Amino acid sequence: MLDALCSGSGARLALGTSVISYLIAYNEAAAPGLIFATILATIYGLMAARCKTSLRSLQMPYVRATNKFDYGCLFMAIWLDALAVMCACAALARTLSACLDAMTGRNSPVNEPWPDVLGVAVVFLVTGMFMLGLEHSKAFSFIMTLGMFGLNAILSAVGWWRGDFVAFTQNYFQPNGMNSFLLTTALLTYVYPSIWPQQHRSGRLTVLLITAIAAVSLLLTALCLATVVHFKTREEYVAVPLFNILDESGFHKLVPAGACMLLLTSSTAFLELFPELYGIVVRLATSEWRILSKQISYESSDSGNPVLAVFIAGSLCAMLAFACPLQHLSYTLAASHMCAVMLRAFYLLYTPYRPKFMQPSSSESTLSYSRLSTAPLAKSSSSSCSNNGNASRLKRSLWNLKKKPKSKQRTKPEVEKEWLLLGEPTSPCPQRVAGDVESTVLSDAEPVVTTAGPLERSVRVPTLSSWRVTMFALVVIALGIALCLAGLLMHWAPAAFTGAIGVFIVALMMGIIPKYTGSVINVSPVLCALLLLLSVICFSACAQHSWPGLLIWLLGGLMLLIRCDKWCCNCFEHTSILQAQLIPSVSGKTGSALPVSASSSSIRLPRPPKGVGVGMGVIGLPQRVSGLR
Repeated sequence: MLDALCSGSGARLALGTSVISYLIAYNEAAAPGLIFATILATIYGLMAARCKTSLRSLQMPYVRATNKFDYGCLFMAIWLDALAVMCACAALARTLSACLDAMTGRNSPVNEPWPDVLGVAVVFLVTGMFMLGLEHSKAFSFIMTLGMFGLNAILSAVGWWRGDFVAFTQNYFQPNGMNSFLLTTALLTYVYPSIWPQQHRSGRLTVLLITAIAAVSLLLTALCLATVVHFKTREEYVAVPLFNILDESGFHKLVPAGACMLLLTSSTAFLELFPELYGIVVRLATSEWRILSKQISYESSDSGNPVLAVFIAGSLCAMLAFACPLQHLSYTLAASHMCAVMLRAFYLLYTPYRPKFMQPSSSESTLSYSRLSTAPLAKSSSSSCSNNGNASRLKRSLWNLKKKPKSKQRTKPEVEKEWLLLGEPTSPCPQRVAGDVESTVLSDAEPVVTTAGPLERSVRVPTLSSWRVTMFALVVIALGIALCLAGLLMHWAPAAFTGAIGVFIVALMMGIIPKYTGSVINVSPVLCALLLLLSVICFSACAQHSWPGLLIWLLGGLMLLIRCDKWCCNCFEHTSILQAQLIPSVSGKTGSALPVSASSSSIRLPRPPKGVGVGMGVIGLPQRVSGLR
């Protein structure tokens, strides 16, 4: 569990309990509503981590070679993950800047400064440290834990001495009711672990423990804030509400101590999250994705870290920390995280139901295999030949002497190939002479005859008709989500409940549609549909302040995805790209090329995935798939 906390989950928890929860309780909504939003955000975090974990063993080179839409969907998800981590690091850098200013006597203007030169200096300092060889250490997590305990102790003391426990039961969803509740839930979704450890019993237990720790920590923070902070409309957005809470409660002397604890927590959380940011840059430069140049992922021989990737990540983070205030950073953080979750949930919802080969049922082949007779040919009379109506064949049979054909002795490999071609078990071997006891037992047993039924009765694979049903179900789910969202925006409860129930029922009915169950992707359609519903609803609450930056980032990722050396490219035409990658195989023995319809084709990948031999670099695609499905 300690390794899981040190790999980024602890930094997310520190960001939620030390920064985001204070921003919500002081600027966005009433603190009692934070308690109910924590419960919904916990459920959302578990479902999002389940979907992301199921894609961990996916072979991206194969996805890129076979389906461009799937590849684009998965790339945009990881591209939005990079934006979320970048916003989290920038928010921590701005918090660090405010803490340093509070510890030195509050020399900056009221609220957060613009431009934040001190925050940029912190980002470049950390970037230089990682470029020179700083590695992630568990000591960061230990210091972060001490800072969180100290910060919670200060808040608990303020709540015990100045808290109003009666106010806890009043004004749950101020100021805008359901919209405030959804906004609070959206801002808390990034706090929970993004991916699970290995899929075994101890890994699941670790995930549950980490999620429980995050939920309990947020609930305790929300309880303390609910007794101290009384929500009221404020003209300016307060960047670090902890200092205002201490001033309003009469604890002026605790401001430097609180700033010190918040400084320890934010700095160590930044040191834990920053490796995740440049790790995404390195991942996009590897042969698995091939989005960025491969030279970016090269590690320095002196420091052991990818210097170019660290510099790129630090530069992007510094630009956000320089000019973007904390309000927009928190909104963009939540929106980008939920958009990435939406893309993964949509991919997992339709992928198992899409057939690999869409062949119409009218063009079924009647080709079949049968075993040739190995017995000698029987003598045929001239009358039987004349009945066939072939005069030339009769003339040849009259002049040539009929001889008994010699049976050709076939080798054992040829016999084995024939048995395998017919789909039967291996050829019978000479039976050994059974003993007296064994022969008695075998003679007493009754022969059991077993037959195998048709393939479609035992294995149900997706077909063209089932894929059409799946597309119709996806359209109905989209309409249900739109109806639920419209009901929430217009404060019409029947429409919202009707849309949500419709999405749930259609997702349940998708369980009877044929799908591939033996692949690495095996997530319930109900989970994916509910995750899509929650993501769209929560995204609508924070989209007002985040859509410009999110749109610019999405356009930049789309340009990276479809870039080429020509002015006009056909990257969205899947058929032309696939035909360009297909190389027909021509037999060298015949000396003549086969027809296009009869030749087999293969996709030649530029480089195979990691851990795969050279022989796996060629993936065959049949031109025609016959037989019942």
